Amino acid sequence: MNSKASVKFNEYGVPVSTTFDDIYFSIESGIDESQYVFLKHNGLPERWQNLKKQECFTIAETGFGTGLNFLLAWQQFLEHAPANARLHFISFEKFPLTVQQLQQAYALLPEVESISSQFLSHYPSPEPGCHRLTFAEGRVTLDLWIGDVNELFPQWQTQAEHKVDAWFLDGFAPSKNPDMWQNQLFETMAMTAHEGTTYATFTAAGVVRRGLNDAGFAVHKVPGYGRKREMVCGQYQGQVVKPETQSVDPQTDSVVIIGGGISAACCAFSLHKRGVTTKVITPNLADGASGNPQGAVYPLLHAEHTPLSRFYWQAFSTALNTYRQYVPEHWQASGVLQPAFNEQREQRFQKVASDLYNETTVRYLNAEETNKAAGIAIDTPALFYPQAGWLKPEPVVKSLFRQAGSDIVNHNVQSISQTTEGGWRVSLSNGESIQAKRVVLATGHNFNELLPADVEPLPIKPVRGQITQVKTTTSLAHLKTVLCYKGYLVPESEGIHCLGATFNRGEKDLATRLEDNEDNLKKLCDNAKQSWTEELSVVGQRASVRATTPDHQPIAGMLDRGLYGLTGLGSRGFTSAPLLGEILAGLISNDTLPLTDDALARLSPARFRR
Repeated sequence: MNSKASVKFNEYGVPVSTTFDDIYFSIESGIDESQYVFLKHNGLPERWQNLKKQECFTIAETGFGTGLNFLLAWQQFLEHAPANARLHFISFEKFPLTVQQLQQAYALLPEVESISSQFLSHYPSPEPGCHRLTFAEGRVTLDLWIGDVNELFPQWQTQAEHKVDAWFLDGFAPSKNPDMWQNQLFETMAMTAHEGTTYATFTAAGVVRRGLNDAGFAVHKVPGYGRKREMVCGQYQGQVVKPETQSVDPQTDSVVIIGGGISAACCAFSLHKRGVTTKVITPNLADGASGNPQGAVYPLLHAEHTPLSRFYWQAFSTALNTYRQYVPEHWQASGVLQPAFNEQREQRFQKVASDLYNETTVRYLNAEETNKAAGIAIDTPALFYPQAGWLKPEPVVKSLFRQAGSDIVNHNVQSISQTTEGGWRVSLSNGESIQAKRVVLATGHNFNELLPADVEPLPIKPVRGQITQVKTTTSLAHLKTVLCYKGYLVPESEGIHCLGATFNRGEKDLATRLEDNEDNLKKLCDNAKQSWTEELSVVGQRASVRATTPDHQPIAGMLDRGLYGLTGLGSRGFTSAPLLGEILAGLISNDTLPLTDDALARLSPARFRR
């Protein structure tokens, strides 16, 4: 069950938490308060002016609230930091506000209207876990963690070790929210701090001062803002040096990516946002499973929270942020319907939509509502994913590579071997070779064929899938949403619908089959049981091969020093690839990552070697 903020707005229009009986920001001026407490007393924006080329400045915050601190940091970072520096803002919130509550709060904050409107258009459905969003052409990254800090910190702090430059302690007052101001908070601050790390908080409560002092932070009392008499701020007293957050020289050390599909494209794009250049080796772009004419993007939800469903709803947030912002011309926000074509599905769907997930993620529709949402007769209840939709895979892949500025090398790779200097030699089919310190293998079901001899193969299995293209009809032209059942049907594009797909385990044959078209049509007819399914005429087909893993989780991580794997995306590659690209780029550039340690372990290639 989701924890939601219980909020009322007082006579001044300021949001008030009824759970903690405390305001979200100052009645006099929320912006002035945030500037004074959190930016000024962390030495911002002055510290940003001295950032090095490609340097990432990391802020961690307890209590996202209305996001005001994030909006001001975003705004002032772009004004004061060098053009090639990055801001990584990591915030934790147990009781997230709704979009409507944020809109009402932002009505009092016209000074940040231009960026608050951008943020609202990408505000994620507040499911538990981390939602990674990027803004300002990748210069500003937000990791919004939904959940209890006492549960999240132990699974997050190791990857953020000594990487946080400033802490904003903005939870509700210790007297009203004692659960947050525990030793776990101060221990995490110390673990993530380095010799230049600062903090600031509106409170000067004794429990906070003692916790900070015991964790190794200097504690300075200074005048508080407005009616608050005192606040505290200070700096970490340890002599720990901040680790390099940019371990790749973007000018001289391109990362080589082998593969031309959505996983390779998202990896290249995420590296580009960090100033890292990429050389992409592939015979053709989007010629595999990423070359289908249409593809649906929606989360995988189970009737109970599972690690797999948790991964996909987090990935879904990053996917929406990526496609809406960077390839809007190829993104169709149609929504996705999963009709309950039998009683068993109907019962399961009711459980999914009961109280497991936020209604902005999924909701249950009765038959009449389903017909209205679909635009055509379905006549059964359904799950509806309002933020989901579909895209055109090939132009999306090519656009991301183009925006990444990747150097495309159109050849096959013959082999990969280690050099005597510790890097990698990629031998091409034309007899040439390319050397690089870092190589990413994103070759789908062909992954094991290119592994160096001393790297253990992974259990990647091919699954052949054939899609069928059908001409639209008078009835079907009114279809407004993607329909997903044991197959899927996408709204028309230039008079053609994509219908699919077969699921042939262990097969890699790309020759199309007449019987597969018949199978796709039969699945639609048998599930929908509507007259409009009987009028369809086939005008095209395409077969491709997906890469799958035994546990249905993708693979993203290090295979050997400087050699990384990105594969096993299965049939949901366009949902997972943007987040996986961020994870690979973060591993390469030594960034803090947007998943808990246990979730990262479930993606790691090492999980198959235990």
